[in-house]
Amino acid sequence: MILRPMEVDARIAREFGVGADPTDAQFRLLVDSVTDYAIYLLDTEGGVASWNAGAERIKGYRAAEILGRHFSVFYPPAERAAGRPQQMLDVAAREGRVSAPGWRVRKDGSRFWADVVITALRGDAGELAGFAKVTRDMTSARLAAERVRQSEERLIAFTDHSPAAMYLKDLAGTYRFANRQFLNRHGLRPEQVLGRRDPDIFPGSLAAHFAASDCEVMERRTALELEQAFGTAEGERVHMVVKFPVFDAAGAVVGIGGVSSDITQRKATEQALLEQRTLLSESQSLAGVGSWEWEPATGRLAWSEEMYRIYGVSRAEFQPSFEAYLARVRPEDRQMSATVAARALARGRAFVHEERIVRPDGSERHVRTHGDIVRDPQGRALKLVAACLDVTEQRNAEAALRAAAEQLQSLTRRLVQVEEAERRRIAGELHDRVGQNLSALNINLDIALGALGEEAPPQARARLADALALVEATLQTLENVMADLRPPLLEEYGLGAALGWYVQEFVRRTGVDIEFEDLAREQNRKLARGPAVALFRIAQEALTNVAKHAGAEHVWLRLEADDEHMCLTVRDNGRGFEPGSPTRPGRLGMTTMKERAIAAGGSLVLESAADKGTTLTARVPF
Repeated sequence: MILRPMEVDARIAREFGVGADPTDAQFRLLVDSVTDYAIYLLDTEGGVASWNAGAERIKGYRAAEILGRHFSVFYPPAERAAGRPQQMLDVAAREGRVSAPGWRVRKDGSRFWADVVITALRGDAGELAGFAKVTRDMTSARLAAERVRQSEERLIAFTDHSPAAMYLKDLAGTYRFANRQFLNRHGLRPEQVLGRRDPDIFPGSLAAHFAASDCEVMERRTALELEQAFGTAEGERVHMVVKFPVFDAAGAVVGIGGVSSDITQRKATEQALLEQRTLLSESQSLAGVGSWEWEPATGRLAWSEEMYRIYGVSRAEFQPSFEAYLARVRPEDRQMSATVAARALARGRAFVHEERIVRPDGSERHVRTHGDIVRDPQGRALKLVAACLDVTEQRNAEAALRAAAEQLQSLTRRLVQVEEAERRRIAGELHDRVGQNLSALNINLDIALGALGEEAPPQARARLADALALVEATLQTLENVMADLRPPLLEEYGLGAALGWYVQEFVRRTGVDIEFEDLAREQNRKLARGPAVALFRIAQEALTNVAKHAGAEHVWLRLEADDEHMCLTVRDNGRGFEPGSPTRPGRLGMTTMKERAIAAGGSLVLESAADKGTTLTARVPF
């Protein structure tokens, strides 16, 4: 059906309810003068039947260019290909009208976001007569809405990643926004908070407390800062809460915002700091901590009362000055003390310095000084301030501890030497006395057994044979003991051969699998007896520890050398331990092994970790 111009005007007039006369001035003003809306009619086939100024402005076509053309020209190619324009007409014809916002195309090919309403027009008999179409360019509004949406997303992302809990309520106290931290802190889901009020979420007393502070914020119309305590499954938590009124453009309060930070740790730290400061103050009083201030510009040096006690002088006999102070410093430390003060002033940094001073009675004290710079508003150094502590007793104790450690090392070395000498002595005694006697007894028993005739009672022969076997077994055991005390292979063939023999014996006794590599065969004979014995005993002790404590299935033992050192490495795949643990297994044996290495002029390093095995490396010089 093709609409004639007069019919077009009449139908537009009826659609917008401004009278049926197509010459009506109000109608003409509505249609022809409106530029914010494209208002036009389509015939039943979708052809453009009328065009107004708004349509020309929005779509870019003049009336002569568009009248009679199908309205699908306003749709993007993809929607035209999908039959979208005809679908809109079909829906409008069936349901009376259809709203179809979406992208539309101007004459120049540019796109705009359109808010479109298509209304079916019916004749007097109800037949479809065409369509009225109203289009508004909503691109700016859509872009603004998109910017608002993106801004809201950024704001939500920002607040969700904040460690603080944030929320907004309206005047009725209904939650309109709550960030992730707020929900997580209270163990809630968004649907349990948004659209609800405090009494619906929190216990009565807590909700009442929240409501009271909300009222105070609205009455004062200013932010309110307060601490709130919450009970949680982990115990009580303390929050610093800042509540503030939210205003509209007219300055009226339209809601309440809140930012809550968990300050439980900070409060605990503050309390601990307060306790530490109190304890420090009491300790300083008991320990006699002194303080001083020095102004380089004037030369004034002020001492606290404790400084006089530390230096062993009285106010009457000593006038503090930087020069007088330096005169009390031990000569060997004097230059360093002056340099430390000058450097602190030049660099403007805090400093820590320890020096030895000499009292009038000749006694010496160790003084530790912690100093800092006091500046004027322009940042220039005004003076040095410092606290001094007499650490003489501490240094004496440290010296005594070092002496004790050195004495212990000396005793341990001596013990190792005595032990080795005793091993040799016992091995010699066993060989010269017990071994020879057992050998003679073995020979006599063998002769006696051979001298028995066939007529001798079988029981006597059996007893004698059993005694002979027992003596031979005892001799073998004795040889093993003597070999352990003083391995003959070590003396005759060197460390590698001795370790190979001991590994075989160890495997036989314990069943632990050992992989032994001797990569120092050529250097074995170069190693002196003392270092060789030290490495052999270290290997013995290390393997004993493996058997007793490691729970290892495999041990790697390696002997290697460079130009100056012989190196022994023992590694296992056992349970390991933390080296610093005071209760670690084999701790005393480790001390002995280390002292053996040191006594031989070498070193010993232990590496271990729980469930990662242990590696021991000992190095001695040739």
